[in-house]
Amino acid sequence: MVAYSFLPLIPFWFMHGAEKADNNQANVLGLRDKKGAYFSFVVFGDSHSGLIFNDAATLKEIWHMNREDRFRKVPIDFVLSVGDVTLDGSRSHFEAYKKMQKLIKWPVVAAIGNHDDRVFFEEYCGSKQFAFRDRNSYFVIVDNEGGSPDFDWLEEELKKGQEYKHTFVAMHKPPFDPYQQEWYNVDNAPWAYRFRKLCAQYKVDMVFTGHKHMFKSERFDDVDYVVTGGGGMLIEIPEDDGGYLHYVRVMVNNDYVTYEVRKVSPPLWEYVTYYFWKEAIYWIRNLYGSGYIFRRNTETESPRVSGLNDREYWSEAFIEPRSDG
Repeated sequence: MVAYSFLPLIPFWFMHGAEKADNNQANVLGLRDKKGAYFSFVVFGDSHSGLIFNDAATLKEIWHMNREDRFRKVPIDFVLSVGDVTLDGSRSHFEAYKKMQKLIKWPVVAAIGNHDDRVFFEEYCGSKQFAFRDRNSYFVIVDNEGGSPDFDWLEEELKKGQEYKHTFVAMHKPPFDPYQQEWYNVDNAPWAYRFRKLCAQYKVDMVFTGHKHMFKSERFDDVDYVVTGGGGMLIEIPEDDGGYLHYVRVMVNNDYVTYEVRKVSPPLWEYVTYYFWKEAIYWIRNLYGSGYIFRRNTETESPRVSGLNDREYWSEAFIEPRSDG
C-alpha cells in the first residue's frame, strides 16, 4: 500500500510541462468573454514544486480538484494560486510547477510568492501584478512577496472593481498572522492595517493569501480573509489548528459568494514518514504541557514596539503623519 502511493510520481517525472505561453496574460484573456452570473473557481497556494514530498501532495490535490466539476452544476472558470509555486525559485523547480499546471483541467492564474524568483516567474508564469474581470466579478492580483504592496496601483484597481458586483483580491502574504491568533505580525503590521482599511473602503468581498502553510479564515470590517497555504508544502502546524493539505472552492452565485474548504489527506507514504510523527509530537506536547516542543507555536509574543496596536501609533507612523506645524 505504501509503495503503491508512490506510483503517481513516476509519470510526473517524465512528462513535459505546460508551454511558457500558457501564462497569466493568456489565461485571463480567455475569461473575458464568459457570460452568466453563476460560476466558481478554485484557490490554493504554497505548492512549493520541486521537492518530492511537495510534488506528491500537490498531485493528489490536483486529482481531487479535477473532479470538482463532476456534477456539472456550476462551471469552474479557473484555478488561482496565491504564490510560492516553487520551492526555491530555481529553473528546475519552475519546470516542475509547469508540469503541475499542465495537469490542472482549467486555466491557472498565479500570484508571486517570496520563494519564487522574479525573473523566472515572469518567464514561466507571466505578469506579477495585474487585474482581470470574469463575468460579474473583478479580480486583483497583488505582488506583495517583498512585503508592502503598491498601494497607489491597488487603489486604482479597487476603484475599477466598483463597476462589478464582486471584487476579489489575491496575494501571497496575509495582512494578519493566522497562527498566533492575532492580526499583528512584526514583518507586515504597518502595511497590513492600511491594506485592510482600503479593502473595507472599497467593499472587497474576499482576500485570498498563502505564505502560512495552513487554512485560516478571518473577517475584518465585513471583508473575508482566507489563508490557503496547504497546496503541497510539508506542513509544520498541527492539524487541529488548520495545518492540513487543502484547497478552497469559491462559488459566485449572482449577488452572493460562498466557499468550501476541501481537506485532502496526504499520500500514504508521506503520512507514514512525516505527518503521523508530526501529529504524535504535538500530541505528546499537549499531553504533558511542557511548552518546549515547537515552543514558537505555544506562546503568543507581545508586540516589541510600545503602543503598536493603538490607533495613535498607526496615525503617527503610517496612516496620518503629523506635521511639525
